[in-house]
Amino acid sequence: MSERSDKIGKTNLSDRSMDIAEVLKLADDLLFTHTGDRLDHLQETIIKGTLQGQKYAKIASENHLSEGHVRDTASKLWQNLSDVLGEDVNKLNVGSILEKITISNSVSSGNFISFHQLSICSERRRSPKSSPFSKQTETKPNLDLDTAPAITTFYGRTEEINKLKTWIIEPHTRIITLLGIPGIGKTTLAIKLIEEIPDQFQYIIYRSLRFCPNIDTFLTDLLQTSFASSTLPNTLDQKITQLLKILRQYRCLIILDDLQMLFQPGQFAGQYQAKFEGYYLLFKQIAESSHPSCLFLISSEQPECLTSDRSKFVQVLKLSGLGESATQILKDKELLDEEHWHNLIKKYQGHPLWLEMTATMIHELFAGKVTEFLTYPSLILSNEITSQLNRLWIRLTDTEKQVMNYLAKQEDAVTLMQVLQLISHPPTEVLKAIQSLKIRCLLEDTPNCDRSSLLKINSILKSYITSHPSLPG
Repeated sequence: MSERSDKIGKTNLSDRSMDIAEVLKLADDLLFTHTGDRLDHLQETIIKGTLQGQKYAKIASENHLSEGHVRDTASKLWQNLSDVLGEDVNKLNVGSILEKITISNSVSSGNFISFHQLSICSERRRSPKSSPFSKQTETKPNLDLDTAPAITTFYGRTEEINKLKTWIIEPHTRIITLLGIPGIGKTTLAIKLIEEIPDQFQYIIYRSLRFCPNIDTFLTDLLQTSFASSTLPNTLDQKITQLLKILRQYRCLIILDDLQMLFQPGQFAGQYQAKFEGYYLLFKQIAESSHPSCLFLISSEQPECLTSDRSKFVQVLKLSGLGESATQILKDKELLDEEHWHNLIKKYQGHPLWLEMTATMIHELFAGKVTEFLTYPSLILSNEITSQLNRLWIRLTDTEKQVMNYLAKQEDAVTLMQVLQLISHPPTEVLKAIQSLKIRCLLEDTPNCDRSSLLKINSILKSYITSHPSLPG
């Protein structure tokens, strides 16, 4: 054995990434030619870690998997390579065996690889067997984004993008929930995020739950359309099991939008309708299972099963307004009186959709003059903003509506004790209502100097409630 071959046989390639890349490509080609299957993310990680002298425990720890799962996957991988090469392949010799084939290939014509009884002619490879996951390519992720909205403009959010990228890339977060009041820009941020991390996943999928598919319909569509599964289990449990297997085998990003549509209106936030309990079970299993994939949930209400989950594999990001980044919206809308844009942005909370709707109204009614619009003492809510808030209001419980009505009448933020004393509901019910309003992103929580919690609602919600005295509650 040459000195170079002996070195790889001792699994010491940490300083030779090109050699590791060559060996990974060779192993991938060998498996694909003879079985029709590509190396998945975990198999690549095992080979790379083995060549760098890592133990299974370290590979498992770095990828947030159990050592037993890594060991079982490695054992099957070595067996598959043994079947392909016609000799025993194991953790100790895989480096030297694959390196010898790489060296042999490097001095050949480039179209023919030969080692012992193995022959692979790149021009005459037989067609691989059909695989449920044969859509995977070596260079680009499989994208299933046909139903995702196209974004034409994007403002600010650098800090949020960086935080999401950190959660996704470093600790392999299993579930991320992106929360925020409707129109705050959650979906736009998620689509923008995809553009920032295309090489981090083998599958990137977007689905909206706006029309509330039941869990069986959702899983059937996902398995057949996104992963091209040729065989589909009959039961819900089996479909979830098959999806979890895919999430372990491949690094997938699945974005689920409009999650709040699964929750019960007129009840406290985040409670699933009975017919959608299957989603609760699915999310819970994804949060608790070891895998390298990420489920990205977009909602105006935090789901119940993730509210109390403090696992490092589950993260929540709540979106607020754009701040000064919103000036670009007003610039794009060609409004006048730029020196007063800051006041307009502050009045409408930096909320991108509210600002776009208001800017359109300023154009139509005030010839684009922000100064003239701001002379009106009270906030003016467009019909679109009012309609959006109507849809929010009807989802609230009676207790939540009473709390909102009380807060809308207050000039300043109030303490929790004030709310408890002045709302005509049992204290326990009021506390639940306040917690629910926070989950819906409808309450602003401001710490006081003595660290007690001060409660208030934003000026848009206050204007909506006080200008509609006939609202129930």
